[in-house]
Amino acid sequence: MQALPRLLPVVLILFLPGRVHAQPTPASRLAAIQAAYQQLDYERAKALGEAALQDYDAFTPAQLTEIHTLLGLVYFSENEPEAARLQFEAALSLTPDLSLDPLLVSPKILAFFEEVKRNWQQRQAAAEAGIQAGAIRYVRLEDPRPAAALRSFVLPGWGQLYKGDRTKGWLLMAGWGVAVTGTLVAHVRRNQARDAYLAERDPDRITDRYDTFNTWHKARNNLALAASALWVLSYLDALVFRPPAPARATLALRPGFSASPPALHISVRF
Repeated sequence: MQALPRLLPVVLILFLPGRVHAQPTPASRLAAIQAAYQQLDYERAKALGEAALQDYDAFTPAQLTEIHTLLGLVYFSENEPEAARLQFEAALSLTPDLSLDPLLVSPKILAFFEEVKRNWQQRQAAAEAGIQAGAIRYVRLEDPRPAAALRSFVLPGWGQLYKGDRTKGWLLMAGWGVAVTGTLVAHVRRNQARDAYLAERDPDRITDRYDTFNTWHKARNNLALAASALWVLSYLDALVFRPPAPARATLALRPGFSASPPALHISVRF
């Protein structure tokens, strides 16, 4: 019993170095997978690769990309395209610009990888654009009409410009501006004509003075009425009607094939 404590350090010395050396580094584990693949030992390459993925946090993204790529090559070589596709897509998710060396892989594998990469990139682009086949998406758009109505309340036509209806906005603004300017001019001329009418002492000219006054009086009132009508029209138009829909350009592609000489052509129509 007293010899056991003295033997324990010896046992630890004998076993600990072996355990330390039994723990391979991520680089050595990757090298072992590469060696198994190069030796066409696919079963060992798969076993080592799957085991490495169980301990994925020990590897760098570049090492994980290599492991997934090697597994994809192994699965494709064993005629398992679906499993190969999943491995290649995992590698692309880590390294989107990944490419295979045509000097190291067969044209068949290279063509399969490029197809997987192209489809994966298309799905990624669609996901980034928020496009999902068969999905219903609701997009909330801010209604510009309340803000447009407030602007047209301040200045007729401004709300239409805010909503993007520039033609209507400029016409309303110009019409209202002309009507207001005309009202002010007519008001000044009316007051002048009234003063002249009140100051007239010649009985033969009183009627003419009155007619002139009355003409400018009616012109002022009509122009003021027109300005008010344009103001109300601009306000209601900005409040009620939605902004115009943006014009959409249409592009039509029509592929065609001619047998003599063999050619593929595409016609584009705008």
